[in-house]
Amino acid sequence: MTDSQLPHSRVAVLASPGSATATAIAACLGDAGWTVKTINEDPDPAEINALLAEHEAIDGLIYEPGLLDGGDGINAGDVVGSLLKVVEQLRPQLRPRADGGARIIAISSRDGLGWPDRPHIAAAAAALTAVSRSLALQLGPNGVTVNVVAALPPQGSVLRDAGRPAGTHLREPEPLTPAPVTPQDIASTSEFFLDARSGYITGQVLYCCGGASLLSSLSV
Repeated sequence: MTDSQLPHSRVAVLASPGSATATAIAACLGDAGWTVKTINEDPDPAEINALLAEHEAIDGLIYEPGLLDGGDGINAGDVVGSLLKVVEQLRPQLRPRADGGARIIAISSRDGLGWPDRPHIAAAAAALTAVSRSLALQLGPNGVTVNVVAALPPQGSVLRDAGRPAGTHLREPEPLTPAPVTPQDIASTSEFFLDARSGYITGQVLYCCGGASLLSSLSV
């Protein structure tokens, strides 16, 4: 069954502090016919209650915690805790298996493979993968898939032009493809996981990095 054949309109919740990537995801899904509701990545109960009162069922949750934008304030425990919290809050409204199921996507970073001057982002990215795989196991019987999109910092991110980490011979991971990764690339990859035809894919990490993940952190 394709998305266009579904018997109901599709509602996606985008949980993010706001970024170029989040904006691209909302635009991509809107163009594809989704109703997109944006909330904070760590929403308060009133925000969730208003959302649940408006929609009987939620087809997709995209969690974009801002790892691709950087920032020293990123903490692995907070990133994982916010994802678990929003999943638990929305869980009663996730579309059940009998009605097509629901999709959860976490937007993460290639830094989860390791990077010397961003250990806080690397830790958060690796933790996102671990918790997403665990949620896939937990929610799979209910018809909910959980996957991760791990990307390079896209155009517009301050991380992209950070340069060589101090005291090392390494350089910033770069795509093998001619053009850099864009927020639109990440949005399209997310849409792939949300498609009804991707309902048998869960617990996976898909690197949207132009091939940079083929190189270990010691060889880039």
